[in-house]
Order: sequence, then C-alpha cells, then structure tokens
Amino acid sequence: MKHFASLLLSLVVAANAFGATITIINNDAQGQGFNDPTPATPVGGNNGTTLGEQRLNVFQWAADFWGRTLNSSVEIQVQATFSPINRGNDSCNILGQAGPAEFVVNFDGAPKSNVWYPIALANAIAGRDLRAGAADIQAQFNSLIDSSQCTNGHWYYGIDGNHGDDKIDLSVVLLHELAHGLGVSGTTSLSTGQDSQNFPSVHEIYTLDTSNGLHWNQMTSTQRRASMLNTGHLVWDGPSTRLATNEVLGSLTTLTVTAPSAIARNFEIGNAAFGPAAEKTALSGTIVAAIDAANTDGPTTTDGCTAYTNASAINGNIALVDRGVCTFVVKAQMAQAAGAKGLVVADNRRETCLPPGMGGDDASITIPIISVSQDDGSAIRAQLANGVNAMLRVDPAAMSGASATGLLKLYAPCTLAQGSSVFHWDVTASPNLLMEPAINGDVHGLDVTINQLIDIGWSLAPKTGPPSGRRTLRRRP
Repeated sequence: MKHFASLLLSLVVAANAFGATITIINNDAQGQGFNDPTPATPVGGNNGTTLGEQRLNVFQWAADFWGRTLNSSVEIQVQATFSPINRGNDSCNILGQAGPAEFVVNFDGAPKSNVWYPIALANAIAGRDLRAGAADIQAQFNSLIDSSQCTNGHWYYGIDGNHGDDKIDLSVVLLHELAHGLGVSGTTSLSTGQDSQNFPSVHEIYTLDTSNGLHWNQMTSTQRRASMLNTGHLVWDGPSTRLATNEVLGSLTTLTVTAPSAIARNFEIGNAAFGPAAEKTALSGTIVAAIDAANTDGPTTTDGCTAYTNASAINGNIALVDRGVCTFVVKAQMAQAAGAKGLVVADNRRETCLPPGMGGDDASITIPIISVSQDDGSAIRAQLANGVNAMLRVDPAAMSGASATGLLKLYAPCTLAQGSSVFHWDVTASPNLLMEPAINGDVHGLDVTINQLIDIGWSLAPKTGPPSGRRTLRRRP
C-alpha cells in the first residue's frame, strides 16, 4: 500500500450528503490558512467575512459538487492545508496539489486482482471503510498566491465563475485537485516507469500507447518510461470517456501545408491569448521568413523582435519567426507593422515537443498568431526556398486533443514534467478541459473528468444524469 503522512490539528467540515459525504479536515495552525482572521468582503456567492472562512467555504462548495456527482456509502475524508508552497522562483506558479492518501490492492470486491485502487474508490466499491480513521485524500494549496510576493494574479474566492482575467478561480482548481484524489492518479514512478510492488494501478489499465498498441499494464518499466515521453501517442481508451469525447471536443484547427510535397500535411498549432481566434480566421498564403536586426532587443535575425529588414517580402504573406527573448505580443506587433497577414512562431526549444501556447494582451492585433513545435518549425524553414504554401483550416473529421481514432490524448511532453505528465489531458484539447496540467480561465465544469472516473470504477450519484498519486496544478504560462 501507499500512503502519505497525516498532519496535525483538525477542524472538520462535512459536505452535504447527496451521493457521497465528503469531509474536509482543516489541518492549518491557528491564525493561518483556513484559520486566517484577515477581514474579507463577501464575493461571488461566498459570504465568508475572513480570508480563512472564504477559503473553507470554497472547499465546502467543491466537496458538495463532487458529493452530488459520485456515489459512495463511505465518508470521504480530505486532509487539507492552505499554506505556503515554497519552490524558489517557481513558488508563485504552483497553485495546489492533491492525491490519494493511499492505494490498496486485492480488497473485498475489487473488480480486478493485483491492481492498485485509490482508497476513496476502493472504499466505495467495498461498501466499507478499509482504513477506518485514516484520511482518503491529502491536499495542499498555496497561500502565497494571496501575498505581495506573487504579482501575476491572486485567488478568487467567489463560486460564481466571475474571476475575470486577473484572478485564479479556486473553485475550479479544487475540482481539478479533488479529481486527482478521487483517482486521476497512479502508483507508477514517472522517473523509472516501475510499478509499485510490480502491480499496476487502475489508471494504467486504460493508458494506451498508440505506437505499439500496448496499455501500460502490459508494458515493461522501460517501455512505460519511453511511453510517457511519446508526445501525441499516449491516449486514454476507457469506454465512458470514449463515448463522451465526441460531444466535448471541438474540431481540429491546423496549419495545413499544401506545397511543397515534401512537407504537405497538417501541422499541429498552438494558439495566442490575443488576436483573432485561429478557428474563426480565414488565412492562406506563402510563408516567408522574417528578418530583423540582431541587437539587444533580440540577438538573432530570426526572432522578429524589431522592425523587419525584409518588410517588402513579408507584406501580404505569412511571417515566420522564432520564439525567444521578446514577448509574443511584440512579435505580433512587428509582423502586423510589416504587413503580414498572419504570424507563425516556431518554438526554439524541444522541451515539450508541443506547440507552445502564447500569452499576452493587445487589442490592436488583427492578424492570427499561431505557433508550431521546434521540429515542425525546422521542417518548414528547410523548405522555404521551394515556396511553402499554407492555410489555417478547421478539419471537421478530426477532434482537437484526440488521436486519429478519436481517443483523448494524455499529456506526454518529450521532457518529463513531474506532477504533470500522464495524469492530465493533453494541452491541445479545445475547448480547454478541467484536467489539463495548467489552469485555464474558461473552464467551469467537469467535462470528461466524470467519464474518466467512471472508467476506473466510480458510479454516479442517483440524481446525476448520464455523463455527456498526487499531482501539481500550475498557472498557465
């Protein structure tokens, strides 16, 4: 079995029992976290009058939400703290983390032998508390987000979804993290690929690598280690999720290169937070490499950080620049000033093998801005002399974030992301999903999260209609 150490000092708050009773155990010290006495003004349906009370109220809301959704006759206890998470320079990017307090195997009524189940699910299946008196989920959330140390957005404690662009919706983060505690997690070491005591977790049963057609429970440790880095080929094939995917995901928007034939195919793209949406923009033309001065604003001639020296060649075409140094907004401004009808930003590192998302804000940008991976950018750049013709295209036959066979992709960047790889959906999904590795401001529901939990063995609460290890949730860069 696997478990996390218990914490001290508890104040119990129980969720209303609909399909499951979820109890929050407050393990913060007096005057800290959930017990912070700092006065607060009620906001967005949260009537708490202190910072600590508002935090606990949102936990209560999230517990009620899951309690209305899933069915269990056994109380689910969540040990929680709202304390600083110090990770050096990365401290303000870590929002929270949660996971099962324990995994159990071969319990009474276990659907599969020699398979690890998260304790909350095992209790629900067995119909009794297999570890009486012990917590089922461990959770920690970062109070530093509210401090002056963190300047890129603080917690929003309302439960109405009106967080705006400058606040982080705690209610959504909680739904995400509690899902990890309920079973969107596993026991496999992401460092070695080794299974705990050579038994797979139930999550592995539905984790499939399309390159070799093997599920993780069918692989060796070496194969699993390679699979978790196999970008775009690691998918989830649970039956409930498979049925729901088509209802949730939108059609795939790609950069389709039509010539030359050497690279004529669909290229996966990343989107910008500013400018017109790629899927709503008609764009076609020739891709031309932008050239600018190499100076302190941008040390290479391909980064597009200053005015283009070949603006006449760019005018009326699609500009290609490399990521790096200056912001994506500056790159867009330079491309638009040169008369480009669109901008393609090629990643300058092979960190994830995925086209990067691009943050920023500039209402004056009227051309579409998209990104491609480093490998795809290099392939395009190598053919520019032969004339690269491309267009943005919505492919109604393909779904964003899904394989060619319609299976949802799992997050498998080619550089391992501890706390993010495997146990999240791929970031190419659109619309954004609750269980992606970074928080998205447009997520307000359970989407296919409920289906994934059904796949591993959870049943729905009677009033819920048919559904249409510890992980770390980060800010979206």
